[in-house]
Amino acid sequence: MRLIQMYLSDLKELLAAKEFVSLRTALKEISPVDLVDGWDHFDREERPVLFRLMPRQRSLQLFEELDPAHQEELLGALKVPDVEELVADLDPAETGRILRGLPKPLVRQLDAILRKGSGGARAAEVASYPEESVGALMRTRYLTVSPRWTCREALSRVSASTRLRLIENTYLDVLFAVDTGDRFLGTVTLKELVVAPADMPVGELVDAQAQAMLPELDREEAARIFHRYRLPCAAVVDRDRRILGVVLDADMDEVAAEETEEDIAKMAGTRAGLLDEPVWRMTWVRSPWLLATCAGYILVSRIIQHYEPVLTHVIALASFMPLIAAMGGNVGAQTATIIVRGMATGEVEMSDMSRVCFKETCVGALLGSFYGCVMAGVSYMIYGSTLGLGFSAVIGIGMAVSTTTAAAIGSFEPFVFHRLKIDPATATAPLITCIADMVSTTTYLTVATVLLR
Repeated sequence: MRLIQMYLSDLKELLAAKEFVSLRTALKEISPVDLVDGWDHFDREERPVLFRLMPRQRSLQLFEELDPAHQEELLGALKVPDVEELVADLDPAETGRILRGLPKPLVRQLDAILRKGSGGARAAEVASYPEESVGALMRTRYLTVSPRWTCREALSRVSASTRLRLIENTYLDVLFAVDTGDRFLGTVTLKELVVAPADMPVGELVDAQAQAMLPELDREEAARIFHRYRLPCAAVVDRDRRILGVVLDADMDEVAAEETEEDIAKMAGTRAGLLDEPVWRMTWVRSPWLLATCAGYILVSRIIQHYEPVLTHVIALASFMPLIAAMGGNVGAQTATIIVRGMATGEVEMSDMSRVCFKETCVGALLGSFYGCVMAGVSYMIYGSTLGLGFSAVIGIGMAVSTTTAAAIGSFEPFVFHRLKIDPATATAPLITCIADMVSTTTYLTVATVLLR
């Protein structure tokens, strides 16, 4: 049982009795995350009341945790001053994300409100970038320093921002050096400023090789850059190198996780967000790959029909066919999943193809040899007295060849699709399973024909 279930009846009673003082006290004891779990149990009139009665920071956390539909509902129910106060506390990147998910009439209404304040204007700017771009992720709260300042002056800037309460939700680990035209020059860490001599010019500490990205850059490509260079952050600049914002490694970790989840979903012939997808859409997305595999298995049935004489002669061969085919398919799909994930995170690139394919094929060969020996022993214990060592050899060789071939196909196929500009996550798993079954069935029955003739 979720924790919110313990409080639901009490909150409902306080709402019905309009005991707002007691309700405010009760809401201080409930985590916003837990309240989100029970948000659907309150009606449309009760939700804005709860939101207004919550402490400021808790209401902000609640809003950020709500799904877009409930965020839209709250924004429509709140008064203009409440919206202005909420937006002032939200990071512009979060506000921009919310704006992109709202209906256009409400966006226009909110945009007029937002542009009255600098934070709102920044949020509107963030919302103007495509959802898959770096600009949509950038944070616009950061501190800049002049390279002509001393370390003492730079630290005074940080201290003054703290005293003026301008530092909430502001990224502080790294400060960004800019010239008088707000053009990005490099970065300096707060730690470097603290340990350096107080009179040392900031310019002597600035890392001029620090990464900067255009706001239009695809976020998946940005995640690869972060992973490759192990960046803690990167400045977002326009084409004149004027700084617009900053993206953090935490943002890129989320991007990498989302892309990996999406790729794994595609490999299953579906997409991420199982609960949000309508039934007809899930059916439509999966159908093409099931049709492709259906056609492939028709070919497998023809292969089996071709080897009908040997199957009729040694009927026990049929009992091991599903096992050998399944092992090959599993190893191939496992190999492909690892490589597609590596491609999504930037860990595996096209230049790694020969090394990765060789390594994965060797792994498949070792697995195949091990399980081939195991299955040869099992088959000998079951059928050795009647069919002899030849039958066990067929099972062992069939398993080894099937697993090795499937690993080779599973490692090579994602690179081929990537080269052909086809998303490897979309086509890899269903085709690998089908191809591996074809190869394993053909190999198994061919070896059986030769050894058991």
